[in-house]
Amino acid sequence: MAVELVVKRIAREPFANLPVEQTIGQLCAELAHEFRDRVFTPLVTLRTFVLQIVHRNTSITHLRHLAGFDFAPSSYSDARDRLPLPLLQGILRRMKDWAADTAADGLPPLLGGNVYVVDGSSATTSDAPGLRETFGLPPGQKPGIGYPMARIMGLLDAVTGLFVQMLAWPLFTHDLRGVIGLHPNLKPGDKLVGDRAFCSMPHFCLLAARGVFGCFRLHQRRKDHTPGWQLWKKPPKCPDWMTAEQFATLPGTIRVRVVVYTLERNGFRTSHFRIATTLPEAQWSDEAVAALYGRRWPIETCFGHIKTTLGMDQLKCKSVERVLKELAVFLIVYNLVRILMLKAARLLGVCVDRISFIDVLRALASWMTGSTFTPRPVVNPRRKRRRNPRVVRRRKKQYDMMNKTRETYRQELDAQAVGACPC
Repeated sequence: MAVELVVKRIAREPFANLPVEQTIGQLCAELAHEFRDRVFTPLVTLRTFVLQIVHRNTSITHLRHLAGFDFAPSSYSDARDRLPLPLLQGILRRMKDWAADTAADGLPPLLGGNVYVVDGSSATTSDAPGLRETFGLPPGQKPGIGYPMARIMGLLDAVTGLFVQMLAWPLFTHDLRGVIGLHPNLKPGDKLVGDRAFCSMPHFCLLAARGVFGCFRLHQRRKDHTPGWQLWKKPPKCPDWMTAEQFATLPGTIRVRVVVYTLERNGFRTSHFRIATTLPEAQWSDEAVAALYGRRWPIETCFGHIKTTLGMDQLKCKSVERVLKELAVFLIVYNLVRILMLKAARLLGVCVDRISFIDVLRALASWMTGSTFTPRPVVNPRRKRRRNPRVVRRRKKQYDMMNKTRETYRQELDAQAVGACPC
């Protein structure tokens, strides 16, 4: 009964036209994942997991009131454990194709291939021993005081604005070590855009070996800022972020093009930009390279939506495998909202960036709990030259920061209570 109820709800929800059920069946067959005909099939488990994330990763006891059918929390937890991580990652990779016909006009098809943006961020996890051992604690924090923090690396499709993959690494992992794990998603002719952390001669060589073009902010250690083609030499020793086998395959030199341009707009902290790229000059002018690098900025907003609006900055699962699944479903929810935003932008004839993310998220949460009301999406006005300081107006309560374990605090309180006046 619960399976039939969930399938009927999916038929009413805004992503009913997406081949979710068919894709799950195909992936289960590819992965040889067998499951019994129980309440929590892979489809029901995924839908319930999505419902939980849509409501800011709410507790399982609250999720029972939202799902529309009763279940034991342990049954749901076991069902999430049975759900294969490659299945979630496979759905995530295919969502970009689902949104391809919905996307607004993207970049011109120069050189073919797709445009991806890469960037890193971080998220705190539960204070579990396995997570502390895997991800590590921030500097100056001890077990029982701080929370483990994972270094996450995301790959975003620049045209649709959908995430393709996200990896989680120990906190003190170099960005270049993390981005190598995303390289298998790139195909010959693709373009990879990122900030200066990804600008290095070995990284350009690894991309060139795959037939991928790089476009990154010039690293601050590069002293030669002369515009035009330069010959970058192989470093004398292997960087810490790559293996000796990878380093041995690098060529002695690689030609990299430096593009310099000035952006005279209010709200930007820097006005002069130096871009390093391997894109050919015949098909990509300096202005086109500057416009391509401008596609990097929206990923900052995307991370803001997924970490602040959805609540991914605080992960709740207590094992590494569960944390990776939690990250994957966060991205699936973000992509679902983004697909709805693309559809709304096409219907209203506006840029997708003007569609309110949180308004569409609220509509998705309402539809998934049975509502059939379809309000007009909120379209944000164009706010040019908006500049705001990075300050917090609302005052926080005057409590000390936690710098000892809770058990230590309890012992101190017990010691203070001894001999105190009973009245």
